[in-house]
Amino acid sequence: MFAGLFDQHVIYASHPFIVLEGEDVSGSFSTFDAAEDFIAKKASYSAFILRHDDQKWVIAKDRVINPLFGPDRWGYIHGKPSDRH
Repeated sequence: MFAGLFDQHVIYASHPFIVLEGEDVSGSFSTFDAAEDFIAKKASYSAFILRHDDQKWVIAKDRVINPLFGPDRWGYIHGKPSDRH
């Protein structure tokens, strides 16, 4: 069990990574990659990942940018990889 503070709120979770959407915890994950996959497949793009760090939760990664609003949206929409690097 992981417990810690985030912005004056005590959050309990079964895993060291959580996805936060607004004020709600959407899921708890054992790996950062699993949390990212969850956001990409099921969560909204307003979600972000927190990781447990001793007695607190810290932002592990800021919000994910919706690919439909990014510079590579045409390739995303049509399923073509981007030529950018």
